[in-house]
Amino acid sequence: MRFRDVLLVIVLLLAGVVVYQAQTGNWGIHFGDGDEEFMVWGGRAFTFEESRTVEAPLPARLEVDNSHGWVEVRGDDQETVRLTFQKKIWRRNEAEARAVADKLQCKIDRSADRLLLATNREEFMKRNFETGFILTVPRRLTVVIANSYGLVKASVLQSVDVRNRHGQVSVSDIEGACVLESSYEDIEAGGLKADCRITNKHADVQVIGAAGDLQIDHAYGEVRFEDIGGKADISGSHSEVTGRRVQGPVFVETSYEKISLTDTGAARVRARHCPVEANGIRGGLDVETTYEPVKAVNILGDLRVNGNNVEVTGSLIKGREISIETSYDDVDLADFSAKVAVSLRHGNLVLRPSDLKFPIDVRAEYSDIDFYWPAGETVPLEAQSHGGSVHWGLSGRPAVEKSNGTSVIKAFVENAGGPGVSLSTSYGEIRLQEKR
Repeated sequence: MRFRDVLLVIVLLLAGVVVYQAQTGNWGIHFGDGDEEFMVWGGRAFTFEESRTVEAPLPARLEVDNSHGWVEVRGDDQETVRLTFQKKIWRRNEAEARAVADKLQCKIDRSADRLLLATNREEFMKRNFETGFILTVPRRLTVVIANSYGLVKASVLQSVDVRNRHGQVSVSDIEGACVLESSYEDIEAGGLKADCRITNKHADVQVIGAAGDLQIDHAYGEVRFEDIGGKADISGSHSEVTGRRVQGPVFVETSYEKISLTDTGAARVRARHCPVEANGIRGGLDVETTYEPVKAVNILGDLRVNGNNVEVTGSLIKGREISIETSYDDVDLADFSAKVAVSLRHGNLVLRPSDLKFPIDVRAEYSDIDFYWPAGETVPLEAQSHGGSVHWGLSGRPAVEKSNGTSVIKAFVENAGGPGVSLSTSYGEIRLQEKR
C-alpha cells in the first residue's frame, strides 16, 4: 500500500472518531455564545431550565455528579436546597431541542447520609448537550462535586471536595477541609479556614488565604500561594512557584521554572535548573538546584546551598551556620555572623562578614577569593593559594608570609585557640582588605 493510501485511511479513521465523539456528546464541538451558539454539524444551542426546592430535614452531605457542564454551589443561612437545573442542547431546531430537554432530567437520590444530585445523561446515545446545577444550600453542608469540561464554583460551605476533569475550579469561604482536583484548567481558592489539598496538571493554581496547611501536587503551570496559616508543601514538575506570607515551613520540589519565596517559615527547596529567590525567611533556608542562581536575603536561620553551576548571592544571613557547595559560578555573601563552610570550584568568592565570632573555612579550586575583613577583628587567619598569590591589604604585618609554589599568609596567630579564618584555593588569587 502506497503512503498516500495509508494517509487517506488514517484521515478517514480520525474523521470517524471525531464524528462519533461529537454525536455521542463526548466532545463538545460548537462555537458562539448564548442562543446564537452553533454546532459544527449545523445545529444551534437552545437553553432550558427548571427549578425546584428540596425541603428539610437534609443530611450533612450533598453530592453533585455532573458531566459536560457546570456547577455553582453557594451556602446560605437556610435549611432547604434551592436548585436550578440548566440544559444547553444543540439541535437543528427548537422542537428537536425541547424534545431532548423534556427527557433530560435532574435525578435526586435522598438518604439519611447524603443528598445526591445527578442527571440521566447515560440514557442518551446522542449527547450534544451540557447540563448545569445552580444551587443555594445550607452553609453547614459538606459538598462533594464531580464534574467535567465546565466551571465549578463553590463558596460559603462547611467543606468541599471537587473533582473537575478538564474544567476550571473556583472555591472561597470554606470552613473545613478543602480538596480540589482538575487538569488543563485553572484552580483558584481563597478564604479557606482549614487545610487544603490541590491536584492540578497543565494549568495554574492560585491560593490566596488559607488558615491551615496547603498541599499542592502540580505540573506544567504556575503555582501562587499567599497568606497561608500553616505549612505549604508544593510538589511540581516544570512548575513556576511563588509563595508569600506563609506562617509555617515551606517545601518546594520542581524543575526548570523560577521559585520565589517571601516572608515564609523555614524553607526547603529541591529543584533542577530552577532559579531560586528567597527573602524574609523566618527560619533556615536549604536549597538544592542546578544551573541557575540562588539569591537569599534576610534569612533568620541557617543557609545551605548545594548545587552544580549555581551562582549564590546572600546577604543579611542571621543564622549560626552557612554552608555553600557549588561550581563554575560565583558566590557572594555579605552581612552575616555565622560559622561558614564554602566549597567552590571554578568560580570566584566574595565574603563580607559582619564580624568574625564564628569560624570561616573556604576550600576552593581555580577560584579567586576576596575577603573583606571587619575592622578591629584579630582572629587567627591562614590563607594559602597553590599556583596563585595571597595579597595582604590589612593594617600591620602578617606573622608569616611566604611563597614557594604555594603562597601562604598567617596573621593574628597569638589568638590561636579561638574561631579563625581559613582560606584555601588553587590557581587563583586571595585578596585580603579592610571592610569599609
